[in-house]
Formats: sequence, C-alpha cells, structure tokens
Amino acid sequence: MPTSVPDPGELELLRATARGVLATSGTLPDLGRLGLLGLLTPESSGGSGWNVVEAVAVATEAGRALSPLPIAGNLVAAAALAGFPGGEPLAARLVEGTAGAAFVERPGSTPADGGWRVSGAYAVPGTGSPDVLVLASPGRPLVAVDRADLSCRLQPDALDSSRGTVLLTADDAPARALPGADRDTLADAAVLLACADTLGALAVTVERVTRHLSDRDAFGQPLAAFQVLQHRLVDLDVLVVTTGSLVSAAATALADRAPHAAALVRAAHTFLAERAPAALDDCVQLSGGLGVTWEWPVHHAVRRAVVDAAVRPSAVPSADEMRTALEVERPAIPGTEDVRRHVRSVIAESDPPPAREGHRAPTTPEQEARLRAWYRTLYDTGLLGGWWPEEEGGSPGFRPAHQLVVTEELIRARAPRAIDQVQLASHVLLEFGTAEQKQRYLPRIRSVEDIWCQLFSEPGAGSDLAGVRTRGEQRDDGSWVLTGQKTWTTDGHWAQHGLALVRTSAEAKRHAGLTVFIVPMDAPGVEVRPIRMNSDAVDINETFLDGVVLGPEQVLGDVGQGWAIAMSGLEVERVNVGANVVLLEQLLSDVLTVAGELRSDGAPLAGDPVVRGGIAGLLARFEAARAFVSGHVERVLAGREGESEGPIAKLLYTEAYNEIARYGTQLVATYGPAEGAGAEAAGRLQDAWLWSRVQTISGGSSEVMRNILAKRRLRLPSGR
Repeated sequence: MPTSVPDPGELELLRATARGVLATSGTLPDLGRLGLLGLLTPESSGGSGWNVVEAVAVATEAGRALSPLPIAGNLVAAAALAGFPGGEPLAARLVEGTAGAAFVERPGSTPADGGWRVSGAYAVPGTGSPDVLVLASPGRPLVAVDRADLSCRLQPDALDSSRGTVLLTADDAPARALPGADRDTLADAAVLLACADTLGALAVTVERVTRHLSDRDAFGQPLAAFQVLQHRLVDLDVLVVTTGSLVSAAATALADRAPHAAALVRAAHTFLAERAPAALDDCVQLSGGLGVTWEWPVHHAVRRAVVDAAVRPSAVPSADEMRTALEVERPAIPGTEDVRRHVRSVIAESDPPPAREGHRAPTTPEQEARLRAWYRTLYDTGLLGGWWPEEEGGSPGFRPAHQLVVTEELIRARAPRAIDQVQLASHVLLEFGTAEQKQRYLPRIRSVEDIWCQLFSEPGAGSDLAGVRTRGEQRDDGSWVLTGQKTWTTDGHWAQHGLALVRTSAEAKRHAGLTVFIVPMDAPGVEVRPIRMNSDAVDINETFLDGVVLGPEQVLGDVGQGWAIAMSGLEVERVNVGANVVLLEQLLSDVLTVAGELRSDGAPLAGDPVVRGGIAGLLARFEAARAFVSGHVERVLAGREGESEGPIAKLLYTEAYNEIARYGTQLVATYGPAEGAGAEAAGRLQDAWLWSRVQTISGGSSEVMRNILAKRRLRLPSGR
C-alpha cells in the first residue's frame, strides 16, 4: 500500500490553511510564506518534496475560491526548474511566490544549434505576464522560456472570467532544456492539478445551488423538496464525491510514482472533461433566472472547467494502452496475500462450473449436482463460511477483507460466487437464531443440502420493503398461519427454505409489526411459479403462501423484530460491493476484445478513434467507480464509513455495469457477428446487459437510492 498518503488531520489542516488564505484574496507571496507553492519541489531547492496529494488539496481549494492566482503553474514549474543550474534562483522565487510561472503541454520546441528554440502561441490563465514559460512538447524534454523572450498580451473577452487569459507568443525564442526533469510525470502533475481545480469549482457550486434550492420556496414549499430536483442534486453530489475519489486515487499513485499513475491521471482528465462542464452548466439551469446573471458565480465555474479541461490536448489512447491500464496490478489489501494464493489454488484444483451472468440457477439435475458440489468445496476449503464462529465451522483468524478477496478471485475465474440469499440466511441465523435453529439449519447450509431464498418483496410493494401485506396470524396453540404473495424470489424454485418477512400486527409505524419466519419451501400451501426473464433464464419466481402453517420454532428472532432482522441481513453485502467492481473490469476487457475482433471497412474496430473514444470514456467511468468503491470498502473495514456511502457505491457500480454492457452489445449488433474469442466476449456482454437492470432495480432501485441520499446525506427538505 502507498506510504506517501499524509495524515488525514494534517491534510485537513493544510486545506483549511489554503482555504483561509484564498478566501481573503491572498497573494502568491502569502501562499509562498506558508510553503504551499513548494509542495512538488525537492527540499534541497527550497521546497518540501514530492507532495502530490498535498498539492492537489491546495489546487482544489483554489478552484473552490475561483482564485485568479497561477498556483498550478508555480507548483509544477518550480519542480521542473529545481536542480537545473541556471534555474535554481528562479525556482526559489516561484516557491516563495515572488515570481509567477506557466506550465503548458503543447507542441512548439525544436532542437537548433545544440540548443532549443520555441515557436507558438500559448493561452494561459492569468492577467499578468509570467516570469517563465515551461513547455512540455510531445516527445521532447521540458524547456524553459524566459519572459524577456515572450510576447505577452491580455486576451480580451476571455472565456475564463475568474482568472483571465494571457496569450504568450514565442517566435523562434531561445529556450533552456531541463533534461533532469521528468517531463511525463510533471505533465501529469499539471493535468491532475487542473482536475483538482475543476473539482473544487464543482464542489462549491453544487453546495451553492443546493442551498439556493433549499432556501427558495415555490408552490408553497422549498424547490429542493421536489423529487425531480432532489434526484438532480443527488447526481451532482455523487459526481463530486466520485470525482474526489478518482482525483485522490490518482494523486496517491502519482505521489508514489506507481505504474498505474499515468492511466489514473488520464482517466481523471477524461472523466472531468466529459462531465464537469455539463454538470456545471446544469447548475446554471437549476439556478433559474439567477443563473444567467453575472453576479451569480456559477457561470465563472463553468468557464473555468472548460479551460481546465483544455490543459491537455485531446488524445484518445490506443486499445493496447487501455488494456494495459485495465490490467495493471494495483496495491492489494495488506495481509491478504496468503488468502489470495489459497483461493487461486482451490480454483485451479477444483474445475468449477462456469458462471454466467443472469443465469445463476441450474437448469438440469446434472448442473444442480455439479453446482452443489462446487459450493461444498468452497465451504470445505474455508472460502465460504469463513466469517462464521469457529464453533460453527468458521475459519480461525478470518477478517472481512478475506471474503472480499475470495469474491474477487471467483469473479476473475468466472466461477460461481456465493448465493446471496444463503449468505443472508447464514448471517441472520447466526445473529438472531436460537441454539436449536442453529443446530438444525447451519450444518445443512455448509453441506449444501439446503439452499435458501428470500421471501421479502411483494407485487404491490416493489422497493418499499416495509409495505409488505403478507399476514401471519397466530393460533391458540402457538402456531402461525401465513397468507400472501411474494415475488422476485431468487432461487425459490430449487431452494429448500425461505426467509419470509411477514406482517404479524397492525402497528401505526409501518416498520413495526413485522416478523421473519423460516418457511420450508415444500410445506403445504407453498406454491412457487417460475418467472421467465428477459434473458430467457429462470432465476426468479412468484411464491404464494396459502394458509401455510408454521410452528413457533420457525419464528426467527422475536415477534415484531422483522425489520431489524431484514436490515441486518441486507448489510452482509457491504464489503462485497468492492469485489463486484472486478465485474466492471471484466466487462471492459470484453468490450476491448470484441472491438479488436470486429471489422469496419476491413480494419479492426479498435482502431476507430470514435470507438476508442467511447471505450476511453467507459474506462474513465470505471476508474471513478473503482476509486470510490475501493475507498468505501477501506472505510467500512476500518469502521469509519461515511454518511450513506452504500447507496453511492450501489449507484456507481450498477449504473456503470449497465452502460458498459450496453455499449459492448451495441458494438456487436452494429458490426458483428463476432467470432472466436470475440463471440465468447459478445455473449458475456449480452448476458450482462440483459441482467444489468436487475442490478439497478434489486436491493433498492436507483431511484430509491437517490431518495435515500437526498434525505440522509443531503438533508434536503421534505415536500408538503
């Protein structure tokens, strides 16, 4: 794991310091005196070292303040000039803030007479002439051009209204090469600082617009009480936190000079260039008439984001570059290496049945026998049920991170993963079951004699879990009679038991009066009717409970405790959402495979710049989802999960899953059919796309997730 991540408290202090200076119209010397301009410069040259994470924090605060100061230029140019004999004095002045710099990634430098010359026109943010221009031309070393050799003029009516724009023109100007500077790394740092600047401008704008809509009344209630506006505000907030995660991940990787750093910087730039200007433009719309006034600062943020996106010329990576970025090894969770090796060994020795998205239930007795044998292997080798207490068969020294590793490796091997409903049943039996219930049911789960299903959802309730109408009436002898209908019962047609959420009393509060029952699926009165899905698979069912009689020993937990039990069971998936991101990685790999196999006018589709651009956008979205979800899982494991992070993780994963799978399927439909490896990848993409809407609906639909975020995270007002 990275060692350069600063202490959270120290980083927050740095942010607060920068925010305080910038809020009071601080100057470059003010920032220099605080050491904020030398965060990328070696200590030997007056800086504090290669502190990329801290530099990104300062740039983010500059964006929040819509600061006109050339902070990014000074940060990167000082690092480039440091160590160069003729550049040390200027580097020191840049660190002090007594000089200003511009760093530009554009063509223009050429070798001449044993030195370098520069010709070109370069638009840079600012209202004053920089003391030095550091130019990063493709395939060339960094060069520095002094102000005396540049023509500088202020560009009138510049798009960037918060910083202004200076046009620097060089006409065969002499330049000093900076051969000791790492051109690519510093250019990536400049791009990442621009991304951080946009992140800050986006974050403060979303906060401003959210307050505006919460404070302004219309039609007798706050505008932010209307669901359509709430969902738009939630999407803006999700964009902010997702972008923050991606920029932070890129900063950490760049600070460590990790192999995947450049790919993450490129992903952050692509992600923000595609989304931030549009999101900020939407903030103008959400502001109503106020949004188109000069005084309302939202338009300054829009303009700034467009200019930030132009810091690097658009260049679509090749298919090979994208695959390398996708497959590069990332830092593992410490202490899980042995577990990962064990999982891979079990998979290699066991020949698991193939997994197919959306086709999880067996369709023949032979498939069922092989699937049950595979699950027995997983239990016997500790890959399933490791989190159980040792006296119940759990693994000594088990940690939640181990289950995450198991799921990741099963996904990578395209092997069947744990059945969610069985995992849920195990969890609630262990937490709420009596000694007799544990003794009766848990061994049969480990031996895979019993599969479990979940009888929660109902036709009239949808995602409203508290809206169940199935009733349980207790008779004089203590037994219960269950009557009602359940739907979307995954695996119900081959399960031996089900957990049913039933209303057992008419309480004023809908969450009260609910009880969980253990229902034998072959009990008299239980009828299961399979539902054929859009994928032609049968994984889900309708379940009818017509006077099903259960003894008191089949009540799980206390009568009336059903809501707490249901919520506890649903929590079991919090960590595994991190492993599910591997599915996105595999889908992108399949998209690259079909693009490489398909042809357009005789040429590989992967060479088409439009197609590559589309895949690059999906890769950026994937990296953003991975960055947030990985951070979320780390916080869950550390016991410091943020407010309502689970719904954000679900939105990011499931909606990216749908978009990636749909894109790949459309490629095949347009340019196919694919053959060989491409045909296999195309089949997986089609399965995933048809299954993807199950992901965005089940476990709380995307709309319900947005409602939760509006209420719990943003604290938006309720409608009247």
